[in-house]
Amino acid sequence: MKENIFLALFRGEEMIDLRKCLAFSLEREIYTPFESITAEFLSEKEDYSGIDHLEVYAEEECIFCGLIDNFRKFKKENVSFVKIHSKSFTSLLTQNELPSGLHSNLTMHDLMTKFYTFPYITFDNPETTEYIFVKSGNTMWDGIVSFCYKITGNYPYILHNHICFSPENQLPALVYSPETVSEFGSGIDTTKIISHYHMEDLAGQPDIYQKINPYAEQFQIVRHKQIQYDHSFTHAPEDALTFRNLYSCRGMQFDYLIYNGFQNELLGQSVQLENIFPASTLCRIQTTFGGNGFQTKLSCYHDGFYA
Repeated sequence: MKENIFLALFRGEEMIDLRKCLAFSLEREIYTPFESITAEFLSEKEDYSGIDHLEVYAEEECIFCGLIDNFRKFKKENVSFVKIHSKSFTSLLTQNELPSGLHSNLTMHDLMTKFYTFPYITFDNPETTEYIFVKSGNTMWDGIVSFCYKITGNYPYILHNHICFSPENQLPALVYSPETVSEFGSGIDTTKIISHYHMEDLAGQPDIYQKINPYAEQFQIVRHKQIQYDHSFTHAPEDALTFRNLYSCRGMQFDYLIYNGFQNELLGQSVQLENIFPASTLCRIQTTFGGNGFQTKLSCYHDGFYA
């Protein structure tokens, strides 16, 4: 169990302050292209101008590195506090648009270096080449999702500031005992499920390609989506609808457990609650820290991408 959380503030490479957190929350989610934190600490420093990023440590282990999204210094009962919201550097991938059109014979290295340069972001780098078709307004993350799905059939996810194409088999499996958790359970979330996709053909003729989601009928959901021809799947137009079907089912069913403590669990690890639910891929991590110590909630999804 980690006992202390420290937050380090930086101007460039220079660390200008290191503080123990009074309150802290961290979230990692496998379909969200960034990690996020909120932290609060006592402030003895007057000048925080020019800070550009932060790092968070659990004891001596760095568990987060991100941008300064929101920074607020305030006083309560004559005591100075600072509260910070931050997202990891991979959030920049959602804030930069790619040039529209067809980009062919790309490797992941090409995609990550040809258009823009991002600090602190690393990535899996399979040698496979693919093409992506970029519509107006598509972001870097959209391009990465398209590239990853074409070569792996998976949805990419973020591990700290690293872009992963599939869960790491080398990560240690995590096994929890019911006696050590304060709560466990399961649930469903049907809010994102689309029942029918309809896609026009290359000439603009509607309803040429169609896909029905079997889970929607199970929950009596009727949600139709009409989409234009997706040039990203010109080699196999039906795949455009298959991908959307899988994505609309994200987080549809889940198992979870809550325990007091924090072990810096990582997305993609195998998680098992003994005699309750079998080993499954860890898809969401929510950790809070305050006066009563740590509490961590771990969720494993059962959806289109994760069994």
